[in-house]
Amino acid sequence: MDPATLAVMGGNHLIGDLTGLVSVIGGLLFLAWIVKLRHERRMRQFGAQSLGAEEQRALADMNELARRMEQRVENLERILDNELAGWRSRMPR
Repeated sequence: MDPATLAVMGGNHLIGDLTGLVSVIGGLLFLAWIVKLRHERRMRQFGAQSLGAEEQRALADMNELARRMEQRVENLERILDNELAGWRSRMPR
């Protein structure tokens, strides 16, 4: 074959490779777009089901109660550590 024929064949081969590459990248971008749309739709649905003002207040109250209870348990453990060394090893599991 002459050099001109090889150049044309090589060019067609390169165009074929680029077409395949563009097709694969385009397909991946399309799938990513579909996933993004589904995620946004689910977030909108979840947002519509968000907590009302009363539920948010109740949740904040429960959070505060849990925080205070955690502080109390830490204080009790500190007291027991000072007064009854090794009390943790005697606790049933």
